[in-house]
Amino acid sequence: MKRRSLRIRTLVAVVLVLTSVSAPTAHAVSARQVSPPLSGINWLEVKSRADAFGGASFGATGSYEAIIAVAHGKLDPMAPENAGIVDLDKAPRDNGLVNYDTDVVMLRPKDSATARRVLFYDVVNRGNKLALTNYFNEGTGDLSKPDGAGNGFLMRQGLTLVFSGWQGDVPLSGDGTRIGASFPVATNPDGSAITGESREEIVFDNTTNPAKMPLTWPAASLDPSQATLRVKERQTDEFRTITSFSFLDPSTIEIDRPADMDAGAIYEFTYTARDPKVMGIGFAGIRDLITFLKAATVDGRGNPNPLNDLRQAPCELKDSSQSCPLNPATTVDAAVIEGISQSGRFVRDYLWQGFNTDVNGGRVFDGAMPLIAASRKTWTNYRFAQPGRWSKEHEDHFQIGDQFPFTYATTTDPLSGQRDGILAKCTADNTCPKVIHLDGSGEFWLGRASLIVTDGAGTEVPLPDNVRAYQMTGPPHGYSPTGVSAPIAACKYPSNIVYPAATARALVSDMVDWIVRGTDPPPSRYPSLSAGSFANPDSRSAVGFPDLGAIGVNYTGVHNFLFVTDYQVVPPRIDASRRYQVLVPATDADGNELSGVRSPDVAVPVGTHLAWNPRASGFAEGDQCVSQGSFIPFAATQTARQSSGDPRPSIAERYSSKQDYVARVRSAATALREQRLMLPEDVDNWVRRAEAQPAIQSLAPMH
Repeated sequence: MKRRSLRIRTLVAVVLVLTSVSAPTAHAVSARQVSPPLSGINWLEVKSRADAFGGASFGATGSYEAIIAVAHGKLDPMAPENAGIVDLDKAPRDNGLVNYDTDVVMLRPKDSATARRVLFYDVVNRGNKLALTNYFNEGTGDLSKPDGAGNGFLMRQGLTLVFSGWQGDVPLSGDGTRIGASFPVATNPDGSAITGESREEIVFDNTTNPAKMPLTWPAASLDPSQATLRVKERQTDEFRTITSFSFLDPSTIEIDRPADMDAGAIYEFTYTARDPKVMGIGFAGIRDLITFLKAATVDGRGNPNPLNDLRQAPCELKDSSQSCPLNPATTVDAAVIEGISQSGRFVRDYLWQGFNTDVNGGRVFDGAMPLIAASRKTWTNYRFAQPGRWSKEHEDHFQIGDQFPFTYATTTDPLSGQRDGILAKCTADNTCPKVIHLDGSGEFWLGRASLIVTDGAGTEVPLPDNVRAYQMTGPPHGYSPTGVSAPIAACKYPSNIVYPAATARALVSDMVDWIVRGTDPPPSRYPSLSAGSFANPDSRSAVGFPDLGAIGVNYTGVHNFLFVTDYQVVPPRIDASRRYQVLVPATDADGNELSGVRSPDVAVPVGTHLAWNPRASGFAEGDQCVSQGSFIPFAATQTARQSSGDPRPSIAERYSSKQDYVARVRSAATALREQRLMLPEDVDNWVRRAEAQPAIQSLAPMH
């Protein structure tokens, strides 16, 4: 009866908040009138409200306001919607509820009359607001200066941006700089510390000796005999145990590095850790914050929702028969969750673990955009989690988050026999968002992106109707906005120059239109088995990659391989008899990939753009250089290429003049615009970029 009574009181309190109808009423509610403590966002403590980006104005939207806050949340460990949070039942309680805090930053149009009723939630990456600095706005992220907004893309769209902490090992800042969280430590029922095996890896990529290795979780014992250190040079080598280490403190060891291991060697440390935080709260914290911002008018202390006035903002209609706003009970008509890299993997994990269902059974986010996430999830909702780690070919290869399910569709895995899908839970309760999955070419080599659309045993898996997938052709994991290739420490070839951000910006507009207007986005542009655009990376000829050995570029086929792996044991145990078939995009005769959204860099090339780059001599040579691609320029003239033995036509053989090259770039960009895969402003940006391309400056001008 006690458990049932607490649950009923909590639900009543939530209903009271979610059914409040106006800001004036919100101001009249006192803290004494709200009892008992709410499960959800009990208090949104606003620290400051100020003009954003130095008061800069963004087109028709005008200026923005920055709201810095801390969300004080409470979770009911007995509630069904929280049942999947690992160790929540072992966290300390206050009146039966578990307390937590997260940083919150909101960037919203100052004038609700110019705002769109669209909330854009950027999942922070290690505490950083990437939507302001990568792919979309490409600014500095400084909220006080105009350059913080970069090109101002998201602001000119009139979106309300929200950021909040979810990664429990990024500290709460309270000032909106780095976005962190404060989650409780789980303990045994008697209050004693929980302990368990934890595993760390590090690749120093330097020759410093001795070297320090930080530990994610504090050690339960500083006795070296209770821990194990192993080392190997390349990923496919066998580990060997070494004893040349000591604890400097519970969170740091010092390693006397073996002389026969080079700078790129992999060090693995296994030890008994203590005091795990309840890291899975990060998922529930986002769910409850967005539910509050969308539906509530006041928090548990009677403070108004900072987005209340958006209820009166103009909306965009799917057809003329509808009234405006689409849902007057909410502040927005569409909420989109987007994440890049680690954050993109978090978006997939968030959906897979069922957190897109709010406490009342409704949908939290209407759209989801995981960028460069590939087939993986995160190591978050686990005891002794390490959410900052992710599986690569060389570093951190065996990390939780790399196992089935991979596809959005619910399938039976032919290797493990499990049945699941990223959207399985939300499909069951009809809370799935529309999904735009966007990968660069690097994700196929680094993140096994082929498993998004194949079952790992050579069979194609169709995307569900609510999912679109796009490949940004050519770039590695990430990109350089400069278009200038440069040497990379520890890597064999100079850096990749493909610029894919224009594609990501266009797809944001396509996503919003898909939700609020019912306009389908462009058809998926992803490699597939049926189209013949996938190939086995073990075979250069199957991929179609040219023989560039004469100019010192050797195809290796090294990629992030995957076995069925048991992470219940430490170190993890692989089943070598069950290896997934990882596929990569096929290439043309230049070595540039054929599939996907080919930006003008790739459609009108001045070289070969590789999404991979081998490690250099002295750095575990031959393994994959993480997150780095390569650029292999074409020779300037026919004579130069013939002299070197390069089979690829030269710049002069491809383009008759600088004007010819620029015209072809303009044509390629215009075609993407017509396909709704590039915005008009980015067409102009591409033309300017083409005119400045160093490789074509020596071409004769057109007469």
